[in-house]
Amino acid sequence: MNALRVLSGALDELTEGQIVLRGVIDPTSLTGLLKPDYQRETLRKATIEGLMEAFREGAGRVPDVELAVRGNQYGCTDSDGTYTITGDVYIIDGLQRISAARHFTSEGGKPLVGAMIHFATTEPWERERFDILNMRRTRLSPNVLLHNRTAQCPSLHRLSQLCLDESFVLYQRVSWSQYMRREELLTALSFLKTVMRLHAQFGAGRYGVLPGIWQALPPMMANVGQSTMVENIKTFFDLIDAAWGIRNILYKDRATHLKTGFLFALADVISEYPAFWSGKSLRIDREMQKKVGQFGLHDPSVRAMACTTSSMALLSRLIVDHLNSGKRTRRLAGTGPFQGGTRVAL
Repeated sequence: MNALRVLSGALDELTEGQIVLRGVIDPTSLTGLLKPDYQRETLRKATIEGLMEAFREGAGRVPDVELAVRGNQYGCTDSDGTYTITGDVYIIDGLQRISAARHFTSEGGKPLVGAMIHFATTEPWERERFDILNMRRTRLSPNVLLHNRTAQCPSLHRLSQLCLDESFVLYQRVSWSQYMRREELLTALSFLKTVMRLHAQFGAGRYGVLPGIWQALPPMMANVGQSTMVENIKTFFDLIDAAWGIRNILYKDRATHLKTGFLFALADVISEYPAFWSGKSLRIDREMQKKVGQFGLHDPSVRAMACTTSSMALLSRLIVDHLNSGKRTRRLAGTGPFQGGTRVAL
């Protein structure tokens, strides 16, 4: 059984009435601290090395970490104020500092890591606390926050599982982590924003901040139907794969069709026009698929617009103009914002 020793410990009461223990972690206890599922991965070696320098220099202190005990095991104390807590202790905040402290200890150092320890916690409470602590820290990727919300939001969980479905063209190509791996093509944030824009006619689908996404997605999915939304997503990205290729992409920087500006623009067009829909199901025939694939994606002006979200409206109009070009019948028609537009040769 793991045991955490907290030196110079003292119980404290927060303004909410919660009892916490404050003190310094005994370096010999660092290895027993557990990394919960909601934590991001350990950062790169260079970052850990920078934190180790903080231990080597000066007083050797870094900001306090926050830990969680899922029970009321306050532990026992001795005359020196050392608390010993048995059982599992989870890292809410400070994984990188603790990782660096472990490395420093292995070199013979004695890092001073202060801690605030919460008792009687639950995993949902810890996830919420993790989000609160990290929401405003720019170094934490939104993809990690979205991944953490999958435990509380079945709709998000379903879409994260879709990215692990071998039948999906983006199988293992969407990043839900702090850093994108070489084989990953889209961030979870870009993927979800595209999905919601695609289904914007069925709910509030254009959000730029995270809370809006995980609040709006459940009612949208309930309206469309979970299985129908999943099939629509597959159809949309199958269209892109057939037109320009996804499965065989090696260098994502060269894939203009996977830039957020283009994905959002194409999703907006498809969402707006009834010709693409049969009820709530996305339907794209071979003729339309071929026409989409002929869009001038390699035109320098299009490539520039695809790399920014500020030109989405213009890019959407260009896509509509292209799809209507050469047609006397079956032209896209509707009441959406992309009617007309300046015809540009691509």
